[in-house]
Amino acid sequence: MALTVAYAFDRFYSTINLPGDHRALANTRKDWIIRRIGGSLDILNSFTMGSIPRFTALEGHADLDVMIVLHFGKHIKDKKPSTVLADLKVALGSGAGSIRRNGQAVTMRFVSWPDVDVVPASRIRSDDGSISHYEIPDMNREEWIKTKPYTHQSQMSAAASARGANFKRVIKMIKDWNRRQSVSIQSYHLEVIALQMNSVDWDDTGWAIYQWFTRAETSLQYLWHEEKDVTEYLSFDRSMKAKSQISEAKNKALTAWSHTYNGKNNHREAINNWRSIFGSSFPSYG
Repeated sequence: MALTVAYAFDRFYSTINLPGDHRALANTRKDWIIRRIGGSLDILNSFTMGSIPRFTALEGHADLDVMIVLHFGKHIKDKKPSTVLADLKVALGSGAGSIRRNGQAVTMRFVSWPDVDVVPASRIRSDDGSISHYEIPDMNREEWIKTKPYTHQSQMSAAASARGANFKRVIKMIKDWNRRQSVSIQSYHLEVIALQMNSVDWDDTGWAIYQWFTRAETSLQYLWHEEKDVTEYLSFDRSMKAKSQISEAKNKALTAWSHTYNGKNNHREAINNWRSIFGSSFPSYG
């Protein structure tokens, strides 16, 4: 329970946050997977990515993403994404779970946390020979999609340094809200929306959350970032459903924030409204 909004947000964050630096464990999982594949696939490089190394992961809801860069000529050329994912699943052997719902990875299940989503990729070089980007499969549409994981990670780190610790705190709160929606948006999409919010007071948690919902409401059918449309994975129907969810949350967030704006001190109503957005993990008033 909480008597002030600030304390309620602190309590909420401590409940959902995955504390600590888990990069050593992530690398151990990655190395185990490489050994597991052995010589069945020609791997050019591998690295961890996703919310764990970016420090935006949630307690109890974070899997590890490991990108496996495969030899293009041997394993990817002229093959459909579904075929490459099927080949990867065979190479991983027993313990390999299903292909992720987004059609981009094979999940490896472990007895202890975390499970690992293994993403096959090819590297694309620029004219000067440097790596321009990577391409990963989208089995649902049978397309190869561009990704720049190192660029995104550096952009997130730079934004956190410039905007303060509350930048990633707010992102984690939004992620917790997002995971409970009937149509959730991808973590990368969610973070890109936050990256593009340049004129926001991130120290005001409630206001930053409201501003994220406002920006997200107009970022579900088209959002250009790093030479691609981040929203391309969403069908029209799913984007409209997500927009409805976000619009409802945005209106509630504005109401909640207004209860303590400009000298108002109605923390009871504010906390009740924030709780209606974030659910039972958010403290009640008292």
